[in-house]
Amino acid sequence: MNKYKQKMKILEGYCVVPAKPEVAYKEYIKNLEYEIGCEIPSDYLTFIFNYSGFAFNDVVYNFYNSSEEDDKQLLSVCFGILPGNGYDLIINYRTFKSRIPFNFLPIACDAFGNLLCLSVIGEDKGYVYFWLHDAEETIGEKPSKYPEDIHLVSKSFDEFINSLHKYEEDDDE
Repeated sequence: MNKYKQKMKILEGYCVVPAKPEVAYKEYIKNLEYEIGCEIPSDYLTFIFNYSGFAFNDVVYNFYNSSEEDDKQLLSVCFGILPGNGYDLIINYRTFKSRIPFNFLPIACDAFGNLLCLSVIGEDKGYVYFWLHDAEETIGEKPSKYPEDIHLVSKSFDEFINSLHKYEEDDDE
């Protein structure tokens, strides 16, 4: 049993596009790591091997250390090993790499085109960030700080998964 199974069951997620059994996962990850120039954090690998293209209804999370209910964000789909599909990790990395910081790997999206990104290089390796695409700034090679359209969600992928919960009507009160 993988460490995310119970949480995913509680969240009532489902696969948008079932992974193709013929996909060579290890070869895919090798290609992805070559493309981004670093290794993928192991906790995230465990997740995508089991939940590629996983979608959610009414699942939310908050920004890191946020006490404001207005910071509640809706999660739609987690990207994965889905070659040729719009939810594929490599396709999304190629699509957004010139618009997001160099150390970010897009790993999920909401219904509005905003991304959740995993930092894969640097002091914040393993951190999960929210990228608001509407407020997009031009990103240089190595910015000294993240622009205002990027918000910290969690300091690890496991922490991110554990922060997810079903949206309840009384969450707004």
